[in-house]
Amino acid sequence: MTTKTKQPKGMYILAFTEIFERFSYYTLSFLLVLYASAPLYGGGLGWSNEKALGLVGIYTMTAYTLPILGSFIADRFIGKGKSVILGGCIIILGHFFMLFSKNESIFYLALFCVALGTSFFKPCMPSLLGDLYKANDTRRESGFSWYYFGINIGAMIAGVSSGLLTQKFGYQVALSSAGVGMVIGMVVFILGKKHLVLEFDRKSKKVVDPNKKPISKVQMKALYSLIIAFVFFALWTTVYNIAISGTLTLYIEKFTNKTVFNVDIPTTFFMSLESLTIILFTPIITFVLTKLATKNKYPHFFTQMNLAVFIAAASVFYFTYLAHIGHGIEEGVKPFQYYQFILFIVLLSISETIISPVMMSAISIMAPLKYKSLFQAFYLATFGLTGLLAAKIGALSLKSPFETFLIVSIVILVGAIVYYFVKPKMIKTANEAAKEQLKQQGSLK
Repeated sequence: MTTKTKQPKGMYILAFTEIFERFSYYTLSFLLVLYASAPLYGGGLGWSNEKALGLVGIYTMTAYTLPILGSFIADRFIGKGKSVILGGCIIILGHFFMLFSKNESIFYLALFCVALGTSFFKPCMPSLLGDLYKANDTRRESGFSWYYFGINIGAMIAGVSSGLLTQKFGYQVALSSAGVGMVIGMVVFILGKKHLVLEFDRKSKKVVDPNKKPISKVQMKALYSLIIAFVFFALWTTVYNIAISGTLTLYIEKFTNKTVFNVDIPTTFFMSLESLTIILFTPIITFVLTKLATKNKYPHFFTQMNLAVFIAAASVFYFTYLAHIGHGIEEGVKPFQYYQFILFIVLLSISETIISPVMMSAISIMAPLKYKSLFQAFYLATFGLTGLLAAKIGALSLKSPFETFLIVSIVILVGAIVYYFVKPKMIKTANEAAKEQLKQQGSLK
């Protein structure tokens, strides 16, 4: 077992690059529904709230499902390193087009470029990080923690900068600004490539799959359990997308009093609160898990996922309560106060701190060795597909918020309860799969 404590330099290169890619993505994600629904005199496109949410849903689905194609092209033809550079350049081009997004054709082209670039960039970064460690390297988990830290730093910066730039210079400049950050990220990646395990020197265009063994019975059972886990994970990502992909943004912008000491708080500042909560709670959760591990009570990743779904259900029930006391919503009426949404954001952020790393861990343990990259792409696609669902839920809630969110709350809670009763068998299967994988990697004799 590798017992080094100092992280490889490549980890810092990847984490820093990821800060700016997520800065790019979340700048667009936070502002998109606001830009589309803002009136023409306010610098927006003048769309209806429902149409704006529909656009965000389609964009989110595209940005998170295209990585299935991007990861296939990277694995089979161009390699992960070239895929990251190609994706980064396409994202930069998309942000440049945003300067001219008053033209709807150019606006759609800009969105497509960012989504397409993300499809090449996003699925390769975790894989490149994993390539820095041997199978039994104890630094792996902390390396991924730093990487996830970078993701949330990028999202937090996006929330603050996009709000300030929109107030000062308007939507188009704010939407384009993330391209500057992406240029910095790509320069760092290219200059630091010598510290990474890349395929720039590959002579053959195709990547040879080193694992030709058929899937065993244990792996097949684990695969079924993983697919079931994806169903419950989709319940959580639906709630996540209600908060991140437009609906919560629209509620805060259109129906919430957010003036403090005569200063209007930019709506995107509230989106930064999610990342700030994750950054603050990650060491707390890590400390608790470490203590439980010393007492031989470390919870299985399926148990942690189940807890996260319960917390997500609680957050939506609270959102339902707000919708009830808000007595409905109408354009121009602001029944909510800014501080009322903070608890919802914090609860959901805590659940994200729990579920996101452990879902990736579940994939690394339970997916067959030759399909791990594909399942990481499915992990991203889950966000995309539920993003479209969340947009439709958000559009329905504009007409009947209490009834809509009550139904969502009940569905999530029932899902969490069902998960509680099926997870013991899933845990048993996961443990068997982990043991077999260790044997295949030569860690067990």
